[in-house]
Amino acid sequence: MKLLLLTDIHERKKYVKNLVEKYKGSEEFDKVLVAGDITYFKPMSKAVEILRIIREGIGREVFFVPGNCDDPRLLDWSSDDEGIVNIHSRVRKLGDYIVYGIGGSNRTPFSTYIEWSEEELDRLLKPAYSINRDRLIMVTHSPPRGILDNVGYENVGSISLRNFLEDHGAKLWVTGHIHEERGKIEYRGTVVVNPGPLMWGYYGIAVVNEKGVHVELARL
Repeated sequence: MKLLLLTDIHERKKYVKNLVEKYKGSEEFDKVLVAGDITYFKPMSKAVEILRIIREGIGREVFFVPGNCDDPRLLDWSSDDEGIVNIHSRVRKLGDYIVYGIGGSNRTPFSTYIEWSEEELDRLLKPAYSINRDRLIMVTHSPPRGILDNVGYENVGSISLRNFLEDHGAKLWVTGHIHEERGKIEYRGTVVVNPGPLMWGYYGIAVVNEKGVHVELARL
């Protein structure tokens, strides 16, 4: 299965349209994963518009979580019939795998739209513990603490997500939020990737199969 990985779009339609133009009609991907911050404090309608551009342009189902800068109403919005699937706190089938997502972020100093306490994140994580780690694809806007989460020499990721990574893990974990921490790392058998913000022209490609996970970091 070949996945297109996107995060931190922040409503930069220029890059969305460039991405669509690059892959339109290619049928290169099986699914698209979006790890949040589709907008930058704009109404939900703006996020839906962008998700529809991606869905129609790439021609594949889009699985998404909102980011901390997205309208909180997006937590409850989904349009499965048109192939735009909200995976925040939802277990969904993704080919031969299972995808589970958590939108928003752990607490920040900025009081953004969607933030959770670590206790709330613990509750949101509970359904994921029941999924076979070798079949699990995690999509969280925030990274786990200590993994692709450095801001000014400080680790700002979620402790609860780190605990889940330590205790359970996944086959692939897609995250974002920290724009400067574009990269990939394998930790205890889990491949964690921040494809980089699409607002800067970055995205990722992941191939997931029985042999493992291969990730490519790309730029428009």
